[in-house]
Amino acid sequence: MNKILSVLVLIVSNLLFADQKPNAIVIIADDLGYADMAFLDQAPEDVKKFGTPGFDKLAKTGLYFKNAYGTSPICSPSRAGMITGRYQQRWGNYSYNEGGLPLNEITIPEALLKLGYKTAKFGKTHLNGGPKKYPSLHGFEESLGFMFHTWDYIRLSQKDENAYKKRAGHKGWVGCQVVGPLLRSRSLGTAANEHEKVSYENSFTTKIFTDEAVRFIKSEKSNKPFYLHISHNAVHMPTYVVDKEWAEKVGLDYVAWDRDSSQWNFPYWEPNQETHQVFHKKWGHLGEVDKNGRRAYLSHLLALDYSVWKVLKALEDSGQRENTVVFFISDNGGTINTFANNAPLTGFKYMLGEGGIRVPFMVSMPGTLPENKTVDKPLVSTMDIFPTLLDLAKQEIPEDLDGKSLLPLILGEVEKHHDSLAWALNRNRWAFRMGKWKLTQNAGWKHSNYKLLENGDAVRNPEIFVYSNEPQLFNLEEDISETTNLLEKFPEIVKEIRNRFEDWDRQMSGPLTSEGKPKNKKI
Repeated sequence: MNKILSVLVLIVSNLLFADQKPNAIVIIADDLGYADMAFLDQAPEDVKKFGTPGFDKLAKTGLYFKNAYGTSPICSPSRAGMITGRYQQRWGNYSYNEGGLPLNEITIPEALLKLGYKTAKFGKTHLNGGPKKYPSLHGFEESLGFMFHTWDYIRLSQKDENAYKKRAGHKGWVGCQVVGPLLRSRSLGTAANEHEKVSYENSFTTKIFTDEAVRFIKSEKSNKPFYLHISHNAVHMPTYVVDKEWAEKVGLDYVAWDRDSSQWNFPYWEPNQETHQVFHKKWGHLGEVDKNGRRAYLSHLLALDYSVWKVLKALEDSGQRENTVVFFISDNGGTINTFANNAPLTGFKYMLGEGGIRVPFMVSMPGTLPENKTVDKPLVSTMDIFPTLLDLAKQEIPEDLDGKSLLPLILGEVEKHHDSLAWALNRNRWAFRMGKWKLTQNAGWKHSNYKLLENGDAVRNPEIFVYSNEPQLFNLEEDISETTNLLEKFPEIVKEIRNRFEDWDRQMSGPLTSEGKPKNKKI
């Protein structure tokens, strides 16, 4: 063991046996492109031009994992897997509106609350409902955010909600509330919980969640450690709803908003003209290609990056940086619908291509964990956050977790981490990675496409994006972009992976409703 590694082991050993447990912050981006951070070699020119000092600082003071994965290419299942440290398919959470969160599934904040942590969450909650629907039931003592897969970034008042209801009428509003006040929840320490709507005028969700996080960090002056969960809706749809300050930074000019007349310079949803589903298919799924679509995405990206910078600054100013471990992840891959960049990966959100499931993943704790380091080959999962936090808190890791503590990997005690990882959107549509190999089954996807002109305008690309539905085998160490199907060349590898997936699948429940009832018979 070399001298540097010995020093690192000693530092971590001192931490593990210290009286005070470390604080923990998990920052979740929504649909962040794999390439959209300036410190990365594959970062596109527009990201490098504007810069991402928050992401860059986090990477410089910590570790970046190149082979990191969410548990699904869809936000609700992937967030459920992260917060429990377990494959969410175990309780039927495969896709939207499935599985929910059962009462017997233990979350990160629940476990840390029992260890004496103060817990808080600001941002999105979307775990498909179920018995443990609200963040106050997940172990968060306080929270502020919204409960759906998407929410408006700036129309956050009761006035905004009332105006939409009036224009929409009963028929156009039902089942699709996308604007209005945020929800503040408090746990009362029993089954009873307190919820209240909070209106914001002339504000912006990324700023609200950041300000709440900074307030929480700076208010924590007790001896109790804290767990803070910052769950942004950036850079999720509707990215065409932009904040003026950040839009101007990227040269975007369609944000003029007259609250009295409710008029925009962009064709925002008019509920008296069409349903939100029709509107969102047009402007949110490339039915129409907004020439400023990439610029709108970038405006949200810069705001998200600034949020990371502000959180790190708050820790430094309050003297808590070195005793706080900070995780940063995306829930799943970037989506083609918001003009995210997943280079060099193939595929996007919703898809089982690498672009849908491989995610940005960083962890930082200066003075304790290595800094400015990239972890290349080992497979890492967002499920690993839970056991890593327990390990840092000197607690035994439950055997039923599918995640594994990252500390042995980070400290160089092991060279490998996960031997394999699985993804399934149902029992017959899946992908499985074993070491360098990845096998897909019924993973096909077709999607409208776009391309960027030299001036940054987006235009329709007549070539449809296609991810093959045929079984595919890839060597991801040599072919990260999934260009060469090796299925016929390595039949024994294919057989082994299929057998391992079947073993994994037998442990899962199959898709269930949010109430835990079977949706389909087992295939």
